[in-house]
Amino acid sequence: MSKLIWALIAIAMVVLGGGYGNRIQCLSDDGPQMAVLGYLSAMKNARFEDAYRFVTASMTDGKPVAAWAAQQRKMYQLGAVKINELDVRKGHRNLKNMFTCAGSARVPNVLHASDLFNTQGSTEFEVYSVIMEDGVWKIDSQETLFDETAIKQWFPEDKMLATDDPGELPPAN
Repeated sequence: MSKLIWALIAIAMVVLGGGYGNRIQCLSDDGPQMAVLGYLSAMKNARFEDAYRFVTASMTDGKPVAAWAAQQRKMYQLGAVKINELDVRKGHRNLKNMFTCAGSARVPNVLHASDLFNTQGSTEFEVYSVIMEDGVWKIDSQETLFDETAIKQWFPEDKMLATDDPGELPPAN
């Protein structure tokens, strides 16, 4: 009987160890982060055709690459959009079950950008939803956070400047 108990304990340890190993693998996968970094780097440098390969059909409204890139180029030009800095953080990927990583992740980013209406620039706290599609990580949606509680959840160490708060205007001279 004691051999049976030791065998069950050994099996349980192997199973739990495998689950722990999978959790480490899921947490250390930099694929989701690299997809967001690739997309934002391409967008920053106005390489919209390159950016297209990092997004799903839902992000492009099903448009083919040439039409989507032309639309992005036009919006960037008309809005005088300029991405100054990006700070893509480590992705948060969950376990689907004890032995399998989920095919989705959330990737936080701090973006410093300016445009026609905000020439001084602002800091945007973003969270990208990234999914595995045909073996490749792609961005499926992007959310800009405005609520301080949500910002603190994803960016606990970052401070939001008063001028970055859409509800506050900088003091008049």
